[in-house]
Amino acid sequence: MYYKLLQMYKDGLLTEAMLNKAITKGWITEEQKIQIMLSE
Repeated sequence: MYYKLLQMYKDGLLTEAMLNKAITKGWITEEQKIQIMLSE
């Protein structure tokens, strides 16, 4: 799930709020969210 969310974020399809929801659902960790956001 991490790599799919990473690609979607890079494509501009996800916001930070959506990544927070992914954390809540247990799809990614807080550390992975930070990695995704820094990968721009």
